[in-house]
Amino acid sequence: MTTRRRKLSELEGISLGIIYKQQPCTAYRIRSELKEAPSSHWRASAGSLYPLLVRLEAEGLVASTTDKNDGRGRKLLKVTPQGRQSLKAWVMAGADQQLISSVTDPIRSRTFFLNVLAAPKRREYLDNLIVLTESYLSETKDHLEQKKMTGELFDYLGSLGAMKVTEARLDWLRVVRKQS
Repeated sequence: MTTRRRKLSELEGISLGIIYKQQPCTAYRIRSELKEAPSSHWRASAGSLYPLLVRLEAEGLVASTTDKNDGRGRKLLKVTPQGRQSLKAWVMAGADQQLISSVTDPIRSRTFFLNVLAAPKRREYLDNLIVLTESYLSETKDHLEQKKMTGELFDYLGSLGAMKVTEARLDWLRVVRKQS
């Protein structure tokens, strides 16, 4: 076990949080939770998730036991007390100006260069973005309703945030389309 000296990455924090909420849980359960999330930001391939879990365990943030009820020897994961402290620190680190201002938005980034497209192609591109965003908003609203039914307040509030951001993006895209 090593002493943790670095900050958790977003995927590490999210994974540790899922383990904390679901414990004991399997790596498969973590991947399923990430797949169910409406945000592609939370996607994790097995090739990135499994080494991450090994690292969290090596750093003493997660402990594993073999599931005795499973003939395949799958691991059940739990957050250690040190892992809980790291999770708390990761959550609190969200109140940081750098994180607040680091809104990565590949759609917005491309907007700065829309003049490279001829007007008809630009309108086609924006119309397509609006349709895709409306579809994603519908999925996000469905996900929000599922979270509301579970009674998990913070799962619901996180999903509500995703819906509000998507609504704001859709409003903004309509402004861009109208002014293009």
